[in-house]
Amino acid sequence: MFSIRLWTERDIDYVAESVRLEGWGHTRRDVERCWLYEPKGCFMAEAQGRRVGHAFSIRYGRAGWIGLLIVDPEERGRGAGTMLMQSAISYLQESGTETIRLEAVERAVQLYGRLGFKEEFDSLRFKKKVDQKSKLRHVEKGEARGRTRRVQKGDLETVAGFDRRHFGASRLRVLRGLHEDYPRLCFVSEGRSRLLGYIMARKTREAHWIGPWISGDSETAESLLHGCVEAMEGETELRLGMPAPNGDGVSLVRKLGFELTGKSVRMVLGKRHHSVNTAGVYGIGGPEKG
Repeated sequence: MFSIRLWTERDIDYVAESVRLEGWGHTRRDVERCWLYEPKGCFMAEAQGRRVGHAFSIRYGRAGWIGLLIVDPEERGRGAGTMLMQSAISYLQESGTETIRLEAVERAVQLYGRLGFKEEFDSLRFKKKVDQKSKLRHVEKGEARGRTRRVQKGDLETVAGFDRRHFGASRLRVLRGLHEDYPRLCFVSEGRSRLLGYIMARKTREAHWIGPWISGDSETAESLLHGCVEAMEGETELRLGMPAPNGDGVSLVRKLGFELTGKSVRMVLGKRHHSVNTAGVYGIGGPEKG
């Protein structure tokens, strides 16, 4: 009884409202950016011409990601979610993707398991409120290993190369999109003419999402976070997702006063050649795109 088609630009408001009702915090621009990244990977489910759900998929070379899977509450359990997932999987695999990942909320783990996905690790969620008078503690002099500065447009290919060693695939177009929208919230750390780490952030409906946030060590990660938060205006809430296996990262955010609010489950389908170096991932770009 369901049919699947691609999103069009006219569907962005519907998807953004669906995501808002789910409480995920994405803005309309976040949804639009996903559509611009991969318009042929965005799928809409309809019942008798009425929109009832959607999913998003994106290719990173031979690696792929699926997210933003939401079915209207009154239509859940009737097969629309499975059809959307099968459409996204088929699109990625037919495009040459060997490894597909996603982050599953607890209630969806069984659905993805039936489609062949295997659990990899927990992805933790943290938050912290900050204002101009109570910023994150300053990194002590000599503690940071490099010089932190804002990302320039000409840095992005270098940043993407560094990111690839940790994420497992190139996501240059995603980094470009974030930098284009939030240049004030993108920082790199350099030492001895090499990149030590980088951080990007975006404004959500109610907070700032921190990520991607990639670093070779926790001292550099802390310096990057401090620089990014200092660039934010007024009182805000910081939110981020972090792979649970990154013990140094978990220790860092706990030290800085972040509160654990929940988790999702990182799952994978297909070959695992494109592995993630979780030790360097202090903040994921987002559960919808890795």
